[in-house]
Amino acid sequence: MPAATLAITSAALVHDQNGRVLIVRAARSRRWQLPGGLVEPGESPRQAARREVREELGLHVHPGALLAADWIPPRTPGRPRLALLFTTSPLPPDALQEVQLQVEEIDGWHLVTIQQARRLLHPLVAERLPTTPDRPRTPLYRELPNAIPH
Repeated sequence: MPAATLAITSAALVHDQNGRVLIVRAARSRRWQLPGGLVEPGESPRQAARREVREELGLHVHPGALLAADWIPPRTPGRPRLALLFTTSPLPPDALQEVQLQVEEIDGWHLVTIQQARRLLHPLVAERLPTTPDRPRTPLYRELPNAIPH
C-alpha cells in the first residue's frame, strides 16, 4: 500500500492592537474562517501563512509562534491534513485601510472579538483560538475525528 500524501494547511491569527481577530468569508462556501491555505512545495508553513494573508487580503504579516496543530483524517476520498495556526504581531492602526480582497477566494472580512470569532467559525476551528490573541498559550495538538473544514 503506498504511503498517504499529507496535505498541510497554514493559517495566521491576524489581529489588531485592540485584540480583535480578522476573519474572512470564503467565496465558495460562504463560511467564515481564518486567513490561510495550503502550503506549497518548497515553502515552510510560516511562509505559507504569510503568503496566504498577502494573497487573500493584501496585508503583510510575520507569523510567529505555533498556536495549534490539528491532524485531520481524510475525507472520502481524500488525504489526511495537518492544519497549523500561527500567531502574528498586532496590525498597525492604519493597516486595515490597505485590505484588498482576493475576490476569487474571499468575499468578505471582519474584525471581531475572540468571543464573536468562536461563534462564527466552525466549532473545531474556534477551539484553536487562544483566550486573547496577544497571549499565546502552549501549542495545542489534536488528532480530530472525521471531515472538518479548515
